[in-house]
Amino acid sequence: MRGLMETAYAVLARYPLCDYCLGRQFARLAAGYSNRERGKALKLAMLMDALAAGDGERLKILAVNGGWEAAAQEAEKLYGARPEKAPCTVCGDKLHENLFHMLGEKIIKALSEYEFHTFLVGASVDSSVREREDSIRSAFGLVYGEDFKNDVTREIGKLISSATGSAVNHLTPDITVVVDIFRESFKIVPAPVFIAGRYLKHSRSLPQTVWHCRRCWGRGCESCGHTGREYPTSVSEIIGLPAVTAFQAEGFKFHAAGREDVDALVVGEGRPFVLELRRPRRRTIDLERLTETINEKSGGLVTVRGLRYASRREMRALKLTSPSTVKTYSVDVEFEKDVDAESLSKVVEALRNAVIEQRTPMRVLRRRADRIRRKTVYEVQATVTGPRRVNFRVRCQGGLYVKELVTGDGGRTKPSISEILENTPVKIELTVVGVEAPQQL
Repeated sequence: MRGLMETAYAVLARYPLCDYCLGRQFARLAAGYSNRERGKALKLAMLMDALAAGDGERLKILAVNGGWEAAAQEAEKLYGARPEKAPCTVCGDKLHENLFHMLGEKIIKALSEYEFHTFLVGASVDSSVREREDSIRSAFGLVYGEDFKNDVTREIGKLISSATGSAVNHLTPDITVVVDIFRESFKIVPAPVFIAGRYLKHSRSLPQTVWHCRRCWGRGCESCGHTGREYPTSVSEIIGLPAVTAFQAEGFKFHAAGREDVDALVVGEGRPFVLELRRPRRRTIDLERLTETINEKSGGLVTVRGLRYASRREMRALKLTSPSTVKTYSVDVEFEKDVDAESLSKVVEALRNAVIEQRTPMRVLRRRADRIRRKTVYEVQATVTGPRRVNFRVRCQGGLYVKELVTGDGGRTKPSISEILENTPVKIELTVVGVEAPQQL
């Protein structure tokens, strides 16, 4: 005990420290106490020791560097003048209950506008603060300390928990409060809400996401009517904007298991997606009602189904597995010349489990890197539907450009249906009929 007390006194003799900053140097000793309580206990023991020994110099150090009122009173009796307290070397006297309560009240008032069940408090601390504390620990070989941030997060966290009844969650909090004790400020960061589901697309003139004008790239020009867009809306907006309103969010990001062409339909069970709602003020709403709202407002362009709450993990799984997801397409093709059953059988055989080498299609080369992609076609079924017309049902690996599988894209896709048939397609209509996404989606 004497060794610990002498160390604490030696630290205080050289560096003015408040109760929090002195106690924090011994935070790993005596669990269940705050650093303020540890600091006060050490200073009280020093005061008693100094009084018992009649050591006026120690009283003066406790008064000046320790900021203790009782020590200042005793020193005044001895020296006839009250010693002036020095500011804390580490925090500059920013760690004190009054400031914590003042900030806590402001934070709790701001949090009342958000729905949350769990929270986490973070702290923003300048590197100079850590450098000052590290120099003290290095000078005295102190090994029982903890991070400066812990005092801030612990004290503010207790106030929030007491006022709201919410629990701290270190892994996936609903909301995070980042406190800057030195600037007496804070910011609130709500975690995103993730909604998973599937969508069907009923229009052949609807992009999945916002499509900027080809001429002005979103700035607005005469060609696009100064809208900056090629199309007035998109699948992502039809789904995302009503959700933003319902969750009182500041924005959204749309994640889907691949994307279809503007002129392609999506039928069957639909394409899986995860909607990420950013900085929401609400976290739980009736998803059946949201489904109804989206479908009613879509004007028949889109249908969503199976909305449910998801997670960031599911969103990442959707994005990571999309290139390998198995997808099935129905492709209606009109050719220049008639097509017979014998020719189609060659297509079916040639493309069974075939690896297709696709150089980036000319139609997307402006916005995609020019490279060769290798994708697998697992199965093709072909049915003659009329003069020069064929329906192909293609089951393939995600990421395959299916239109180019039909056309060959001037030799950039090999093999291709056009090449095998020696027949040029003049019209193609594409429909997504199946997306085999990860099981949870």
